[in-house]
Formats: sequence, structure tokens, C-alpha cells
Amino acid sequence: MKRLFFLLCCSFILNCQSQSQTVKAIDAENEKDYFVGTWKFIGETYKDGEADKVYPLHECTKFYTLLFEKEKENIFLTKNFASGKNCEIKSSSARNLVTIKGSSFNYMDADLKESKQFKIISKNKFSILYSDIIYGKVTDIEDTYERQ
Repeated sequence: MKRLFFLLCCSFILNCQSQSQTVKAIDAENEKDYFVGTWKFIGETYKDGEADKVYPLHECTKFYTLLFEKEKENIFLTKNFASGKNCEIKSSSARNLVTIKGSSFNYMDADLKESKQFKIISKNKFSILYSDIIYGKVTDIEDTYERQ
């Protein structure tokens, strides 16, 4: 009886392990496809010491979107902006080829190579992590985007 119980426990553990490996393989394979679509900028937070604070956004910033498109096996990124007195001027970046590896994506923007770290929050939300100067101090910033 003990032997039967031991065999059942071992087979249960082996089955659970093989399922989790399958899920990881599927996630890694579909990572690029996660980004395909339009993502709207919804907020920016920054670190002030240990506290996370919300950065006040200009009205036109609320129109900022990222468009990721898949063509064959390639992913392309276009950034869309609004500016002007009433955010009436719409503009877009070039359509840039993106390379996604691990938790970062890389692309050429004009003659500059951009490398962005990202964090997937949920199926419909991710953030880009970077450092910049806010109020005269180098600060960790997190820009959050939501799938449209």
C-alpha cells in the first residue's frame, strides 16, 4: 500500500512539472506576438526615494500611442504623437524594425539605437522602464501602456 501511494505521489509530481515546462515554452514562443496591436499611454510614475509618485501629464501626452505590427516574422514599431495648443497636430515616427529579447526591445530611431526595458503587467498592460532627469535628479521612471 505504501508503495502504491509513493508511486502515485511521484507520478503526480512528474505530471505537474511537465505541465509547467510546457506553459513556459508557449509563453517564450509567443512573447513577440504579445505586443502586436495599438497601445495607449496611460500614465507615468517615478521613484522619489522609496516612494512611487505619479508624474503630471500634459494633455497631449494622453494621445501618445505605440503601434506594433507583425509582418512575416518581423515586428515593427510606430510611435504616434499629438502636439499643439489643443493637441490638434498629429504626427508619427518612422516604422522601425524591433528586436525583442528577454525583457527588452531594441530598434533604430533615426540614427540612434534605442534599447527599452519592459515589464508585462497583464494581458492588456505593460510598462517601459528607464531613467531620466526629473526635478534635477536622475530618477527611475515607469511609463504604462494599455492595449486598445
